Amino acid sequence: MIYKNIIYMCMLFVVLPVWIGFLWVWFLDVKGTFMRLCNAWMLGLVTMFAAGQIILVPMILTGKTLTYTIGLWKIILTVLCVLTLILLLKKQEDGGNTRREETQRQKVGIWGTVFTVLAVVLILIQAWIPFHYQHIDDDDARYVSEEVSAVVHDTLLVDDPITDEYMYWDVGEVRKDVTSPWTMYVSMCCRISEIAPAVFSHTYFPFFMIVICYVLYGMIGNILFRGNVEKTALFLIVLSVFHIWDFTSTHTLSAMFLLRIWQGKAIVAGFILPLLMYLFYRIFQSEKQSMRWAVPLYAVSFAASLLSGMGIIMAPVTMGIYGLLDGIYYRNIKRMLCIWMAVLPCAAYMLYYMSGI
Repeated sequence: MIYKNIIYMCMLFVVLPVWIGFLWVWFLDVKGTFMRLCNAWMLGLVTMFAAGQIILVPMILTGKTLTYTIGLWKIILTVLCVLTLILLLKKQEDGGNTRREETQRQKVGIWGTVFTVLAVVLILIQAWIPFHYQHIDDDDARYVSEEVSAVVHDTLLVDDPITDEYMYWDVGEVRKDVTSPWTMYVSMCCRISEIAPAVFSHTYFPFFMIVICYVLYGMIGNILFRGNVEKTALFLIVLSVFHIWDFTSTHTLSAMFLLRIWQGKAIVAGFILPLLMYLFYRIFQSEKQSMRWAVPLYAVSFAASLLSGMGIIMAPVTMGIYGLLDGIYYRNIKRMLCIWMAVLPCAAYMLYYMSGI
């Protein structure tokens, strides 16, 4: 049973994201095999989050079932996978007529190898702890309960997470559940993988999400240190030490990252905001050239809205600040507006939340 669960999780959080993410890799023209795979993984996962947000909110408001919503989500993911396959076949046909670019690989010294192995060991230890040991907090009473009700009753936020009674006039115990339906996204994954929501949230998902976050941090280190493997590995080791030894309270980033990464707000802090920093750096590097790296910001905006109300607020704030600084630095209002427009999905959900409709 455990092997089947691991296979399902690998498909949902590794294979599918990487396959879908190749659409972004080709669009952004990412160089280097390592960076292609990592960018595909991160951006593919964000795309899956965004697709979930786009369909979940209207499905919840119209009272559709979980099964119906999963069907639509599968259709969207299937279309994206087919597009990737078509582009892959086209790339192979064009590859015979075009000269392949030779990429220079930096030689990894003995210290680079040692630091890399140490970083991987520390990361796997951090991922293993929540996978192997038990951690429960008060948020289980809401989040896991909502997921269980959705899976068992085939509904979307119509059952009270405390009493399990049908809520006739309300949708979601609190209003932010509608605009940020992360629990329903987890419910879709649980229904597809046939893993119990509590087991999914407290056992399998933290392991995968911690590894995914560190892959993103490795991407950030790679561009900061210009591909230097030794410095990037040291960067990951320092981050690991900070995360392991920074459990001074239940509200630190380390506590959210290592113990509560299954919650949407923790994913915003540990994944979405660092991903925005990575994309901002890429946009800045593009200088006055193509603004292709600004396009993923739209997917990130939807993904941040899915995860938490904090994501609906923090993502637009960071995009707005960077857009202003970028526009001032390059003295180009088009660049600034291009970045600011990515805020629109979050703004739309925020306006709906505040309207009280």
